[in-house]
Amino acid sequence: MILDFQTNSLTTVTQMGPGLWGIVMNVGDNLLEVSILLEVKAPTLDIRKSEILVKRDVLGAIPDMTPAADKLIGVRVGPGMTKIVRELVGGPNGSSWVADLVLEAMEMLVNAITVPELAKAAQTGGEKIRVSSDGPKIFLNDVVIGPDMIKVLGANPRLKDSCAAFQNLE
Repeated sequence: MILDFQTNSLTTVTQMGPGLWGIVMNVGDNLLEVSILLEVKAPTLDIRKSEILVKRDVLGAIPDMTPAADKLIGVRVGPGMTKIVRELVGGPNGSSWVADLVLEAMEMLVNAITVPELAKAAQTGGEKIRVSSDGPKIFLNDVVIGPDMIKVLGANPRLKDSCAAFQNLE
């Protein structure tokens, strides 16, 4: 017997206009396929539009996500979003898998906004950005932007304690 199982995931973050970001995530495998669309307004980074479309659910494991998508409007991308999204999307009438996908889409927005700013900060500080050979990854460590710049960036309330690089900065 041959078992064939494939999973595909694609997330695109696009700046749709001044201060308006669009996130489109499509995730699918042999049993499930979900599309997530979020529009986020800067500088507050709150969700202005949200759609969660279940395109394929062979096992019938995911309930109607329209009410959960509607509840996401107004949620801010930033501290506390994990708990809020898990309650709104993954609660007793939702799907924890879809909640994780929504969180991943929100994190991709943070990456899209943060990485260019870190590159600018590194260049301003006179540090050359190191890029790995397998993709455009910027290594955030003392070598790239230096400990002083990490402290400056980590003082930003949106970045403070957001990842390992900005933990316990005093």
